[in-house]
Amino acid sequence: MDWINLCSPTVKAQPGHYQPFTWPFGSFHALREIEDAEDKGVLNLLDHRRTRRTFHALSVDQLGQLLWYSMRTQAIAESDYGFDLELRPTPSAGAIHPIHILAHLPGTPNWRRYDSRRHGLVELPGTVEAFAGLVEQCQQTLPSEQATRLLLVAEPGKTATKYQHGESLIWRDAGALLAIMAVTAEALNYAFCPLGITGEPWAGQLAPSGVLAGVGVAMVGGPVSKT
Repeated sequence: MDWINLCSPTVKAQPGHYQPFTWPFGSFHALREIEDAEDKGVLNLLDHRRTRRTFHALSVDQLGQLLWYSMRTQAIAESDYGFDLELRPTPSAGAIHPIHILAHLPGTPNWRRYDSRRHGLVELPGTVEAFAGLVEQCQQTLPSEQATRLLLVAEPGKTATKYQHGESLIWRDAGALLAIMAVTAEALNYAFCPLGITGEPWAGQLAPSGVLAGVGVAMVGGPVSKT
């Protein structure tokens, strides 16, 4: 797969102007409005989910909870692609799950990769230095000394074994993963905020050219005070 580098979005120095599309007029059918759910299930959770940009320190165990509910491997199935297919809480095109999560808790020496099968973190030596530019970009986007940074790293070759022109599937996988993590964070009372940056070129430098690519960054913090 020839990976298409979309570059990290940046805020324009001078905003543009756009006239939204005007949809054709048609008959309107009002839908019944829904009252707040009395229970604390997922529908009530979605109704109150918010992006939060103030972060408290997150412990390793708290990070583990977020990853357990959103990323862990629940079951595997053999395939002819050279790797197993996986069942996880997050949907993925073809059950391929080409996206890895790299995490950095403040004060720790290196970034760590989440091993979804063993439910653990694997240290990546040398990543503090290698990702210094990424941390700086995160700080420019949303300054925080307490947030844990999460980097989504895609392995495009996995998706390419099944799909032609599968780049958009990987981006959709990334969006689905960020959404599930955002809802999970809300359920755990954590602060969570996806950033607009992709994590490139730093993610791609972890492996030979074309093997890995950054497809998103998020920041997460410990439990949010209700007072």
